[in-house]
Amino acid sequence: MPAVETHPTPLLLNEAAQATVDLSVIIVNWNAAAYLPAALDSLLAAQGDLAMEIVLVDNASSDDSLALVRERYPQVQIIANEVNRGFAAGNNQGIRQARGRYILLLNPDTELPPHALMDMLAFMGAHLQVGVAGPRLQGAKGKVQGGAAGYDPSLATMFNFATFLYRLFPHRFKGLWLPRSLYESDDPIPVDWVSGACMLLRRSALDAAGPMNERYFMYSEDVELCRRIREAGYGVICLPAIHVTHHIGGSSRQLGPEFYAHNIDSLDLDLRTRYNAAQVALMHTIAAFGYLLRMLFYQVHYWRHRQPIFLELRDLWAACLKTSLVRAVKPARVVRPLAGGKE
Repeated sequence: MPAVETHPTPLLLNEAAQATVDLSVIIVNWNAAAYLPAALDSLLAAQGDLAMEIVLVDNASSDDSLALVRERYPQVQIIANEVNRGFAAGNNQGIRQARGRYILLLNPDTELPPHALMDMLAFMGAHLQVGVAGPRLQGAKGKVQGGAAGYDPSLATMFNFATFLYRLFPHRFKGLWLPRSLYESDDPIPVDWVSGACMLLRRSALDAAGPMNERYFMYSEDVELCRRIREAGYGVICLPAIHVTHHIGGSSRQLGPEFYAHNIDSLDLDLRTRYNAAQVALMHTIAAFGYLLRMLFYQVHYWRHRQPIFLELRDLWAACLKTSLVRAVKPARVVRPLAGGKE
């Protein structure tokens, strides 16, 4: 059982209880102590006049994450798991405790600009049929991250992603990811999903759709949740005018490039709920071609520039390529909670 360091909160909240909190922020953490201070400092700096609560769900970290938060951020509510339950299950724990009218799922390796919370909430308040909103995610140097938002995995979107059509003709072909060129405008963009690294949820939309699907240990749970929210009648919007820094992989990259292949396993779980085995095999094969192109691209970049980051990116896409070819013939298994936070 997780240790909960806060006053008990009923799972079913009445309207009066919810009205006292504008925003509940859920942070699922695993060994991200190096990033947590910047994330929490930026979050508190962006709070303004909001009635906000922060719930940190720790998935059996072996670093000093919990000690750091207890000492420096006593206002943060902590749920300490004895095993690594994964991203979806951890968020669900926080959501059950949350009292806010809005819920922000936030990675521990993000940094918010001062206006981010107010701007996102203002947008949601003015657009009552929007159930989910997410910002532009970018690296420390401002480069847009591809996986911040996008469209449902399908034969068309996977083909357009693999062949780069979504980037060459962004207004005609939809890919898995929103192309970087579309972030150049500040206009809100209707999408199928936004990343769970920074996802603002309207509570009524979440109540209508239900919690995150815990079959997904990590990755694709945000895509699947946004799909159910859209099926419940709400819109999903990317807000490119709001820039949030994401030090991508602050937790997952600790296990090396092979852990990124888990993205493919989660994609496989999602595809097999909607397509037959032959269709899934075809989509994985098409995706593998795209991963091969990206792997070769970064190998050439490394030969030319000799920068270690290109080796890391090459290995990332190589792991995705290998796993995608395996998943074309062999379904992924559901990952169970990991003892001690290790795979």
